Amino acid sequence: MDASGRYESGLFGGNKYWLGSKAECLQLDNGFIAREGNETVDEFQDGDYLNAVLRREKYFQGDADEWRSLVRRDELFKRLVAADHTAPHRLAYNSVQLSLNLTKITMAESYGITLGVCLPRSCSADDVVAVMNFSIMINDNLKTNKTIPRAVRVKSLRRVEETYSIRNDMGAVLLILITLILLVIITIATVVDFDVVRCKSHNSKSMSFDLQKFNNNFDSENRTMHDENKVHTCDVLAKKESNVVDMETLTINNISNSNNINLVTVKKVVKPNVMPPSITLDVVSMERVTGSCKRCGKYKKQCAADNLKHNENLAACPRVKSFASITTEPKKEEKFFKSLLMCFSLRYSWKRIFNTNMANKDLLFIHLLRIIATFWILFLHIAVIANYVSDNGGNVNEYNNVYHTIATGTLAFDTLFFVSGLFSSHHFFFLKSQYTVEELVSFGGACGQILQFICFVTNRAIRLLPSYAYVLFLSAVLSRRTYHTSVLALPESDEINCDQYWWRNLLYLTTLFPKEQQCMQISWVLSAETQLHVFGALACSLSASGRRLIFSLVVAAIIVATAADVSSAFAEFGLYLSSPFAAYTTLIERPLGRVAPYFIGVFAGWLLQRLEGRLHISKTKASILWLWSLSVLATCVTLPWVVSARWCSWQHVLWPLALLWPATIFATRFGSVTRHLLDSSFIAALSRLCYCILLLHGVIARSVLLADSTLCSDSLCIWSYTAGVSILTVLSALVLSLLVETPCCSLLRRLSDYAA
Repeated sequence: MDASGRYESGLFGGNKYWLGSKAECLQLDNGFIAREGNETVDEFQDGDYLNAVLRREKYFQGDADEWRSLVRRDELFKRLVAADHTAPHRLAYNSVQLSLNLTKITMAESYGITLGVCLPRSCSADDVVAVMNFSIMINDNLKTNKTIPRAVRVKSLRRVEETYSIRNDMGAVLLILITLILLVIITIATVVDFDVVRCKSHNSKSMSFDLQKFNNNFDSENRTMHDENKVHTCDVLAKKESNVVDMETLTINNISNSNNINLVTVKKVVKPNVMPPSITLDVVSMERVTGSCKRCGKYKKQCAADNLKHNENLAACPRVKSFASITTEPKKEEKFFKSLLMCFSLRYSWKRIFNTNMANKDLLFIHLLRIIATFWILFLHIAVIANYVSDNGGNVNEYNNVYHTIATGTLAFDTLFFVSGLFSSHHFFFLKSQYTVEELVSFGGACGQILQFICFVTNRAIRLLPSYAYVLFLSAVLSRRTYHTSVLALPESDEINCDQYWWRNLLYLTTLFPKEQQCMQISWVLSAETQLHVFGALACSLSASGRRLIFSLVVAAIIVATAADVSSAFAEFGLYLSSPFAAYTTLIERPLGRVAPYFIGVFAGWLLQRLEGRLHISKTKASILWLWSLSVLATCVTLPWVVSARWCSWQHVLWPLALLWPATIFATRFGSVTRHLLDSSFIAALSRLCYCILLLHGVIARSVLLADSTLCSDSLCIWSYTAGVSILTVLSALVLSLLVETPCCSLLRRLSDYAA
C-alpha cells in the first residue's frame, strides 16, 4: 500500500506512483513552524533543562501520582513532550519523477515512476538524488535481497507546497485586477440598464404600446439578432402573393420619459419581383425594403450622396429586444458612452446568449453538430488526463480503451473544423449576395475586394482574442499553482511555456513551432483554424473571378495535405507511445489532417447558400446518399477498433464527406423539422458557449483531476468525471461569456456601427 492511500500496489506489475503522504509531511512542517516562535530545539538539549528534569524525577520517585500531577501542571514538561513529537528540522515534500531501467533486462523504454519523499527543507536537489542512489545501492547489495539490479535517472524534481502565494505572481495580480475592473463596469452597466425606459406619444396616428409588449410582438415577427458568425440584419414579416412582398415598416420614435413606446406609421410597400431566398426568410434586411442605409452588421455601409438626405430621418434597426436605448447608429452625441457602457449589461448579455433568433435557423443542425463535437473533445481530454494519473491506467501500446478513445476522438476535431469552414463560407457568401463591396467597405474594385478580405479575416481574429487572452493568462496562473501545490504533474509544461511563448497563442502561430513549446492543449486547434480561415476566405474572395480554377486549387490542396498526412501516419506507425499524451500528440495534433475537413465545410457553406433552402432530388437518389453517408460514418467510428493506426488517417477525408449530405438535407428539405426540434434557448445558448467551453474545459479538468484524490480509468469512472467536469465547464463558460466574450463582441460591433 502507498502511504497516501491513493494508489494500491499492483499484483502482477509495479505501480508507477509511490507518493507517500504529502499531508503528514506538511503537517509535521507546520508543527515545527508553530513552535519556532517560542524556542528552538537547542533549548531542550541544554544541560540546565536536563538537570532540572532529573532532579524532579528523583524527588518524586516515591509518589507516582504526585509526579503525574506535577507533569500535568508543569510547563517545562509540556514543552518537552511537545518538542519530542515535532520534527527537529523544517521539512519539505518533494515529488520526484524517475526513469527506471532493469539492467539485466532489455526494456523498450524506461519505466516512469513518480516518487514522493519527505526530507529536511535544507536538502538540495543533488542531496535528494544522492539519497535515492544510496538507497538503491544498499538494497541491490544486500545478500538477502534478490532484486534485479536497477539504474535510476531523475527526470524532474519539484518541491510541493501546501498553498500557492500569488503575491509574487504578477500575472495572477494582473488577472485579478482586470477581473475586478470588468466586474465594476458590468455592475454599473447593469444598474443603469435596469432603469425604467419610457417612450413618449408623438401624434394621433401613432399607437401606444408597452415596451415589453412591443418587444414580444417584434420577436413574434421573426426579428433576428446577429450571431457570432452571421450577418446581423433586422427581420420583418414577409408575405408572398404573386411575387409581391408586402412589408409592414415600423418606425421607432425617440425614447422619452413616458410609460409607453410610440410606434409608428404602418404602410405597405409593394416591391414586385423581389422574393428573398427561402433559406434566408428570417434574415430579410429592412434596408432592402425601406432604402435605409443603416443596418445591424459588422461592416460599414455607406450611402450615396443623393440618398443621405432621404435616409437622414429613417430610424436605425433595433438590434436587441432587451432594451431600445442601444441601436446600431447613435442618435445623439451625448449617448455615445452610455451606448458603449450598455454593452456590458448583464441583462443584455444574458438575453443575447439565450436568444433563439439566429441569423439563419435553417442551420440549426450545424449548431447541433458543433455542440456534439465540443463535448466529444471534452470527453477525449478528460479520458487522456484520467488515464495518465489513474491507479489502473494500462499501457497505451496495448491498444486499450484509452488508445481507441484517442483514435476515434480525432473525428470530433474533424467535425469541428467542418462546421467552422461551413459557417465561415456561408457567412461570406451571404454577405456577397446581399451587399456590394462598396456597401460593405466603402471601396470598390480590387482595393475593395482586398479590404473586404482583410476585414473578414481580422474580424474573426479580433472577436476571439479577448476571451482567448483571458483564459490564456488564467491557464498560466493555474498551471503555476498546480506545479507548486500538486503532487502529480502532466507531461505538458504550461507553467514554463505559457510564460515564455504566450505571444504565439495570441498571434495564432502555435502550430508553426515545436509541440513541446505549446501552451494550452486546445491552442493548436485555434491556431490551425485561424490559419485555415485565412486561406478559406481567400478562396471565397477569388471564387467570383475564377470559380473553376479556385475549385481545382482547393481540391489539389486537399489531396496534397491528405497525402502528406497519410505518409506521416505510415512513417509514425509502430512508434512506442510512452503515455496517453504521447498518443494524443501523435494521433490528434495533425494540422495537415484538418485541411480536408475545413475546405469540405467551405464547399458545404457555398452549396447551402446557392441552394437557397430548396433541394430537388428524387427519393431514390436521396436513399442512396443516406445509405452511403451512414455507412461511411459508421465505418469511420469503428475503423480504429479493427485496423491499425496507419489506415485511420483516411478518416480526415471520409468523415467530412459523409457529413456533407446530412448537413445539406437538414438545411434544405428538413429545415423546418430542425427548426422545431432545435429551436430552444438551451440549444442556442450551448451553441454560443461552445467557444468558451473549448477554452475552459482543459483548465477545469486539470484543476479537478490533479487534486489529491483517487482516480480510476474505467469507462464508468471516465463518464462520471466527464459529467462533473462538463457541468463545471458549462457554468464557467457562461460566466466567461457574460464577463468577457459577449460584452467585448458587442463593444466591437457598437464601435463599428459608430464608425459607419
